Amino acid sequence: MELKSYQKKVIADLTRYLELLNKTKNDAAAFRLFWQEKSAPALGLYQNVIPGVPNLCFKVPTGGGKTLLACASIKHIFDGIGALNTKAVVWLVPSTAILEQTIAHLRDPQDPYRQQINFDFGARVEVYDGTQALNGQALSPSSVRENLSIFVLTYDSLRITRKEGRKIYQENGNLAQFVSHYSDRDALVPSVDETALIQVINQLSPVVIVDESHNAQSDLSVEMLHNLNPSFVLDLTATPKSNSNIISIVDARELKKENMVKLPVIIYNRRTKSDVLLDALQLQRSLETQAKLEAELTGSYVRPIVLFQAQPKGKDSATTFEQLRNELIKIGVPKEQIAIKTSEINELKNVKLLSPSCPIRYIITVNALKEGWDCSFAYILATLANRTSKVDVEQIVGRVLRLPYARKHTRPLLNM
Repeated sequence: MELKSYQKKVIADLTRYLELLNKTKNDAAAFRLFWQEKSAPALGLYQNVIPGVPNLCFKVPTGGGKTLLACASIKHIFDGIGALNTKAVVWLVPSTAILEQTIAHLRDPQDPYRQQINFDFGARVEVYDGTQALNGQALSPSSVRENLSIFVLTYDSLRITRKEGRKIYQENGNLAQFVSHYSDRDALVPSVDETALIQVINQLSPVVIVDESHNAQSDLSVEMLHNLNPSFVLDLTATPKSNSNIISIVDARELKKENMVKLPVIIYNRRTKSDVLLDALQLQRSLETQAKLEAELTGSYVRPIVLFQAQPKGKDSATTFEQLRNELIKIGVPKEQIAIKTSEINELKNVKLLSPSCPIRYIITVNALKEGWDCSFAYILATLANRTSKVDVEQIVGRVLRLPYARKHTRPLLNM
């Protein structure tokens, strides 16, 4: 896949930083010089999260292709930081849903993300999830020497205080063969058996990619990064925290030029929940009419979808996802057009939302679609929840930004 012009700029920014890093041999000095060259010295204050380990952030709006950028960055990072005995990447994600999505992309030889990595590494690539790595499936000292090894893991699998995270810190006979190959025993995680998966990864000194990195700012997350013994950390987010070392910033207008996103964003504020509901239905029907005219003219199929954001259960007088579905059915929406996606209920599993045979036009969620979920047919966000966090609002709005087929439509409403 050919990188967009703004994506090439991001890679160029990363490459320039790495050149300055090789010249100065100092993370902070390279960062300061980088922003001086950009005539923005105020942005050059470096936050030293892990001493001696470069930690950078790409600030890219939702729909900007952060995953492709990460894939395209890997070879540049390894080339920039110098030769390592092994090439390993730990790809950290905040949820199981994003984990499954990322693994599917990285394992599919037809997927543009995997094709980018295959091109850069001569198709010598192994992608492991946590279960495979714990079982030692296709994982051996020779495989990590010969291939690029990508471990896709959730944050929680590495946070030692979390119950599901403990396996990665436990003695593991499946990985005992790695112990004799350890070269930096001083970096091992204290009081953890040498055969534990965390120790194997630690000794690979991986490049760490932190997806949706605004979720990984706690003390536990910093400890998690320390335990990985990284050689480089790359953060990906549309909403960086104040202590992020932003090396490249993409403006939403650049995405609009490349027909990646729907802009402008039109916002309505309604007085009652019933008004929100009825307006969302009316707007969906108007958009679907436009979509049918577009299909007749161009052959492009679009089925506009509404994302309803309900309140969690237990909120006083709140419209929960169950109440919302009943209300939609009561006012005439066919049941098969409605799906619920929450942390406990997933009616979207194995559903191909872009298929013309899919009937779904309304998706009810609470927070499950806040990050990492993308469907270009999602056009309308109708929120019945009270939201005060700027980051939360930006993330949920991001779910309706991606433009179908990454091309401008003849009907203006289909571009908004």
